[in-house]
Amino acid sequence: MKRFFIGLLLLTLMALPLPAARKALVIGNAAYAESPLRNPVNDAQAVESLLKGLGFETTLRVNQDKRGLEQVLDSFAASLQPVDEVVFYYSGHGAQVEGENFLIPVGKVMNDEADVKYDGVSANKATEKLSLAAVSIVVLDACRDNPYRGIRSGNKGLALMPTSLGRQFIIYSTASGQTAADGGSSGLSPFTEAFVRHAGTPGLPIEQMMHKVNADLRQATNNKQVPFTYGSMDQSFYLARANGSVPLYLTPSPLVNAQPAVPQGMVLVEGGSFQMGSNDGDDDEKPVHQVTVSSFWIGKYEVTQKEWQEVMGTNPSIWKANDLPVENTWYDALKYCNLRSVAEGLTPCYKIDGSTNPADWGSVPNEENANWDATLCNWEANGYRLPTEAEWEFAARGGTKSNGYKYSGSNDLGSVGWYGGNSGDKTHGVGSKAANELGIHDMSGNVWEWCWDWYGSYSSTAQTDPTGSATGSDRLLRGGSWAHNASICRVALRNCFYPYGCQQSSGFRLCRTAN
Repeated sequence: MKRFFIGLLLLTLMALPLPAARKALVIGNAAYAESPLRNPVNDAQAVESLLKGLGFETTLRVNQDKRGLEQVLDSFAASLQPVDEVVFYYSGHGAQVEGENFLIPVGKVMNDEADVKYDGVSANKATEKLSLAAVSIVVLDACRDNPYRGIRSGNKGLALMPTSLGRQFIIYSTASGQTAADGGSSGLSPFTEAFVRHAGTPGLPIEQMMHKVNADLRQATNNKQVPFTYGSMDQSFYLARANGSVPLYLTPSPLVNAQPAVPQGMVLVEGGSFQMGSNDGDDDEKPVHQVTVSSFWIGKYEVTQKEWQEVMGTNPSIWKANDLPVENTWYDALKYCNLRSVAEGLTPCYKIDGSTNPADWGSVPNEENANWDATLCNWEANGYRLPTEAEWEFAARGGTKSNGYKYSGSNDLGSVGWYGGNSGDKTHGVGSKAANELGIHDMSGNVWEWCWDWYGSYSSTAQTDPTGSATGSDRLLRGGSWAHNASICRVALRNCFYPYGCQQSSGFRLCRTAN
């Protein structure tokens, strides 16, 4: 009888969920033979103290050689359970070689890229090891200038890394492909100083916490350093839990058959058919032909300068204000789309020269470039992209709710758009005019909007989800702008420009495939 109860008890205990643990591995490497760093040991100690105070079981290591770094990573990964919440923080030198990131141990001089590959420790591999946990936060303050003369890749900072979808969040101390400052007046790196200031705020989701870190770091570095985050979290995660909050793995999962969440700032355009073009317009608007498009998401507003700066760290616009539409080239838009997709844990759409990682693309060309002109688009990917010309016109006309207006949302352009008759010869804040039938603003006027397609002649036959000509010299622009008269802002009018050309009247809005 006793054995029965003992056996029953054991079975019951085995059926219970494993107790969750909050674990953190914190590394600070500073004592390099070449290019020693000032702050990583201080950074690591500050972060370890913070996380310990937040209930994490911490492991701190400083000035690790390759063997020590690999051993502590392996030991830490082996201790993880599928219910654990994990933070991995690294401060020290890092380098990317052939698109892969490496943490640089102390005690070894790196003479060339081969040394980095074989004597460095793969950050990509470390991140993969951590993916066993319910959630893992990876923080890399490792984007300093490359100190190794033999490394000639030309890529500064770190490359983007794959993540475990739904439960991994990557934080770089600066944008992918850029470098970060080591010094700081407090004895910490500027990034870590901002990080420890906000990471202990109770009940602040990590994404919102990083917004505050972003603002502080920009101010501390005069906008020279902007942190970069990406990953896809199924639920909100808190480094410092609010009273009564529960671990991430205990929060309810979304229902399998639940409706997909509306992407922030976007509108669902339900698929349908329409007559594309106009018999009353220019020759290139003819022939009018039937087009059927599948459902897709499109931005309510043109991409703003604030949104652009958060991803790109620069602002190419003539008139500058956070809510004004950004002015950019078609090439620029490709880079923005992929960087923002990765930052939000989405699959990038665009591939240039075999890579979806903009760090591999080199600088954005300011002249015609065959590789960039041969960009491939993965139409099945869920990341951000430019709308096709057909998608743009269908959305501008109001989709299946269209009232047949000449302009997007009205026959009175002044009520829905900024154009030559009311703009005062400048752009205006997005969304400051009335929306069209779908709730989309500024599709007539303000700035021209880039589309995916090469400029070419219309087909006379019915089409489904057309993506334009296979080749060309100019990319499509639609919608008119602040500088043009009303007739130029009609929903059917077509325009085009060099993909490398930047005008103070050209911007874009985002689109996503609705899978």
